[in-house]
Amino acid sequence: MRELVGWQDHVVEYPGRFQEQDLGSGLIQLTPSPGKVKKQGTPQNATNFNTMDLAALEAMLMASENNRNLLQVWRELEGLIGEKIQVTLTNSQQYPHNNSKKTVRLTTAKNNKDYTIECEVVSVTGGAVGEFEFSDKLLNGFKIAFTGSASQVVVNCYVRGGI
Repeated sequence: MRELVGWQDHVVEYPGRFQEQDLGSGLIQLTPSPGKVKKQGTPQNATNFNTMDLAALEAMLMASENNRNLLQVWRELEGLIGEKIQVTLTNSQQYPHNNSKKTVRLTTAKNNKDYTIECEVVSVTGGAVGEFEFSDKLLNGFKIAFTGSASQVVVNCYVRGGI
């Protein structure tokens, strides 16, 4: 790691004072005449400016790497948290028949079909739920059905993974 330059202001007795010399033909030359130097400032040279450039580059690279790491953590966390979709399944047939299969659209499309779906029953009307069956998993959705005799089942589906 490089050391800090430790910039110092150049302090003089008469800042901004110049001596004027007439060169003829309407030309004059101004020469700085600052008087006594009270405090020597840090030289403005390539070494000091290159140190500053390198520090700025290192800071930008570290920020980019941190941003990349945060994005990766966010993607992993997003896969753990997932999304919650409430679905109402209806069945108009008599048990043991059931026509409750419904297509569910994912809010955010997945990158692969390696995602899990967990269900939580919110309400049941007119019978038993039975089991949940998932089929036709795609990147943007899946199908869900229940096997029981209920006429209506409201379910929360938690979809995780597929990142």
